[in-house]
Amino acid sequence: MEKKKRNYNQLREVAFTLFMQDSKQKEISKKLGVSEITISRWAKDDNWDRLKKGMLTSKHKRISELYDELAEFNKMIKDREIGSRFPNSKEADVRRKLIRDIADLEKKYNIGQTSVIARDFVLFTKDIDFAFSQKANEYFELFINHLIEKQKWQEQ
Repeated sequence: MEKKKRNYNQLREVAFTLFMQDSKQKEISKKLGVSEITISRWAKDDNWDRLKKGMLTSKHKRISELYDELAEFNKMIKDREIGSRFPNSKEADVRRKLIRDIADLEKKYNIGQTSVIARDFVLFTKDIDFAFSQKANEYFELFINHLIEKQKWQEQ
């Protein structure tokens, strides 16, 4: 049961990633083999439209805030009296959680960001060399699909 739930959650995450890449719900449904109704429900329940609007800026802002928090936390520990410059177990736990949160955020939406960069690159090269732009677009599509499949089946 746990494995089935994990696969369901992975499909939902991949669907969200595809949505962030400007894929339509019908395309997502077809690509993942999930009904359009399910995709629509996920989009509504998880506020995909709202998240899409603020994804990139809010992610970078949150990562920056976490790095600032970690730096401040480390400074607080370092600025203590000489005998206690190492974190106690509670502080070490907090620091581990901050580091894990940063790592999780940096990995999150990686496919979406890759897609945005790929799209921007293709648009940039379009006026320079249209044939190259088309070929680059094909390769980026293959690459992004590869990343999606890798993420989709990674933990099976």
